[in-house]
Amino acid sequence: MDSTGKLIDQFVAMLNSTGLEPLFAPDVPEELRIGELAEIPDMFLWKIRAAEPNPWVSELEAILPYPFPLPYKSLIARFRFAKFDLGPIMFLANTGDEVFHELFRVLADDKEFQRQLLQHGFLQFGRQSGGGFDPVCFAMKERKNGDAPVVQLDHEDLMIRDRICIRRKIAPSFLAFAEQVIAGELKSGE
Repeated sequence: MDSTGKLIDQFVAMLNSTGLEPLFAPDVPEELRIGELAEIPDMFLWKIRAAEPNPWVSELEAILPYPFPLPYKSLIARFRFAKFDLGPIMFLANTGDEVFHELFRVLADDKEFQRQLLQHGFLQFGRQSGGGFDPVCFAMKERKNGDAPVVQLDHEDLMIRDRICIRRKIAPSFLAFAEQVIAGELKSGE
């Protein structure tokens, strides 16, 4: 395994060890569940699980004008996970199931919004954490060495004014973001 794959394995191990927020049954497939909360029926503890292959990743990339940045692709090609908040990002789920915040579903079904993002060089993989609508994307026109900066865009500027407004640059690359998580600088549920 290359160094990127090892770093992504550390990223996943860190997330699983610190714990991910419990989710209700419709948001987390059975294969990811590790236990039901006694005090809240139908809400489950869960963890990210290794699972190969994830055939929808190549199917999704086939309809996109850009390939996913290599570190992120290492994550979604080798692991399955429900949606989760991590620092400023709510990661879209990568389960292969029909969950509401599924990556494949968001990118394939919301064609007009995604067309606008992609036209401007942004590839969405999340939303702002805490339930916001701002897309979190890779700035694909700035990619280097198979990776790209992570940015949060203003969804209203895009939908209403058809223009891009970067609300914040989250990390210079996905690899840098993963390194921040491993170093304990960002945690799930924050």
